[in-house]
Amino acid sequence: MSSAKFSVLVVEDEKLIARNISRSIMRVNNNFEVVAVASNGKDALEITEELLPNVVFTDIRMPEMDGLELANKICENFDFIICVVLSGYNDFAYAKEAIRYNVMDYLLKPINDNELSAVLSKIEKTLLAFQKDLDIENSLSPHKPEEIVELVQEYIHNHYMDVLDLGEIADRFGFSTSYLSKIFAKSSGKSPSKYIRDHRICIAKQLLRNPALSIAVIGRKVGYPDQFHFSKVFKQTTGLSPTDYRDSYENSYNSV
Repeated sequence: MSSAKFSVLVVEDEKLIARNISRSIMRVNNNFEVVAVASNGKDALEITEELLPNVVFTDIRMPEMDGLELANKICENFDFIICVVLSGYNDFAYAKEAIRYNVMDYLLKPINDNELSAVLSKIEKTLLAFQKDLDIENSLSPHKPEEIVELVQEYIHNHYMDVLDLGEIADRFGFSTSYLSKIFAKSSGKSPSKYIRDHRICIAKQLLRNPALSIAVIGRKVGYPDQFHFSKVFKQTTGLSPTDYRDSYENSYNSV
């Protein structure tokens, strides 16, 4: 048995259930520690980005962002974080959907200790094997993780206008996607995908100050050839549509 402590985020909108799940996890396997609890998927994603837990146990039915959408976003941005979906609904359709989002397991509530123990043991083995692979990659690299992250950031700054694929970036620098994601997130506090998005939006904000450039052209200049996708990502990131952001800037500029 490993002496390592693996961090866990529990996502459940019922406080009592969340507390019971947290206690069960730490009682069944003391190598796991619940470091945070969230009541909805939106808050859970923010906590995930900040704490980078090893495991996320999430209920399916939640306000704002359900468990499957949360699991999908975690899978896209933090492929080294393991997700387990919880549900009070004995519906195999949910289970199939969860598996599609790269969820490791699916547990029915109320959680059975034996089933929970089996899932935690499987997760523990996976995490230990993953950590071993990371250690090997780290030992073989001639660069420190911080240096690798700086090189990747420089590459992103020079190619943000192109279609960027994390797998291709990892291959270019000779690392696995999981290793690159892990060291990048630890060093910068963001996943590579979030870093790329934030950098693109930062450039887009500057370009929006030029009224001669259309929204579509700006989108293409920052790596979003689809104008509607660009507008959606921009609003998700800033809270404003590109048009509203431009109007806001022009109004503030004219009032000076």
